[in-house]
Amino acid sequence: MKKFLCVLGLLTMCSGCSLFQSNTSLMKPPELPANQQELKNAIQQYVPAQAEWVSPTDEKKANKMIKEDLDQDGKNELIVFYRLPEETTQIEAIVLKKIKNKWQRISHLKDLGRELDKVEFSDLTNDNVKEVFIGFSYSNDALEKALTVYDVQGEKPKKLFESPYSAFFSGDFNDDDRDELLLSLLEPNQKHEVSLYHMKQKQIEIIDQLKLDPYVYNYYHSRSGHISPSIKGAIFDAGLGAHSSLSFVVGVINNQLVNVIPKNMKEEELFRASSGMSDDTNGDGIIEFSLQKEANKDLPYSEMPLIDQYYQLNDDQEATMVQQSYSDYEYAYEIKIPKDWRDFKIEVSKDRRYVQFLSTEDGSLLFDVYVVDKGKQSDLQGWSVMTETNEFLYLTKSSPEEWKSLFQLIH
Repeated sequence: MKKFLCVLGLLTMCSGCSLFQSNTSLMKPPELPANQQELKNAIQQYVPAQAEWVSPTDEKKANKMIKEDLDQDGKNELIVFYRLPEETTQIEAIVLKKIKNKWQRISHLKDLGRELDKVEFSDLTNDNVKEVFIGFSYSNDALEKALTVYDVQGEKPKKLFESPYSAFFSGDFNDDDRDELLLSLLEPNQKHEVSLYHMKQKQIEIIDQLKLDPYVYNYYHSRSGHISPSIKGAIFDAGLGAHSSLSFVVGVINNQLVNVIPKNMKEEELFRASSGMSDDTNGDGIIEFSLQKEANKDLPYSEMPLIDQYYQLNDDQEATMVQQSYSDYEYAYEIKIPKDWRDFKIEVSKDRRYVQFLSTEDGSLLFDVYVVDKGKQSDLQGWSVMTETNEFLYLTKSSPEEWKSLFQLIH
């Protein structure tokens, strides 16, 4: 009886609140943070409700609400790209600016294709206001892409430049404290050109142009920045055949575009058996190009594991290897190879789930990775779990001190 009265008392105290919520209330979406909700409300004033907001495919973690300080007043403008559901419509964009504590549309862009590839912001006109660089195509599998550069600060957006492209980058490439546009155009077996543009007397003009070997497939990756401690440029990774590839390293030296081939290497040494991506692997701000090395002389070429070797250029255009790694793209992980592993080979199981790094001197195990389906693992005794995803567990027999510095997932 006392227990019943206690429960009755609790129910009485909770009148006005619900102990048992309905399914409908539990299914309510979480509320956005106040700032995000404010931005969303501002956008919805100008973007039709049925429109799909889109983000650039070039960026892995692209935001559909892009914030950028275009007029460099210390406050971000808001840029949103969207596409209406009709098949014939093209992408549009709005630029919003907060004026007197209210978001207002200052520009509306139209006819931006059906697929948004890339967006950059840079002050090409050198007037302390950034222009909007928009790369787009007309289908998601189109090889032809178009770049348009807009000034969005006037009463109407002004188109400053347009060109087909394969890759483009903006920034100060020649250290003159002014931004330039580096644009490449590759038409396999026909044309392969890299052009450097700047603004001169209110016109965008070519500073220099470089012709490269056109007998390659399309780029699958490209990146710009420092290609040596003091030389800026870009590296373009292109396919050659079914699997092989190479990198074009282009530097801006004395206002001229230069196809940089390392002085301490032969051109034929720059070909790769498989695809490799240029990257700043050691985090020093300089992009490295990659080459590949066979990792087990006892295996046939079709089963050969490959090591990616990353080479960095110095200002004398000589290359030095700064990093080695082994990547498994099927199971999305990478092993960074320590410099003290001088003589080793890699053995891979037929199902590619178990990989061993073995000393060629005494056969000892240097490191290993075993990938098992999540939920299907049996006895894990003797194994350490390095990490897990929704699908897999990644195991090793190595100590945590070793694998924490060597193993990482590829995102």
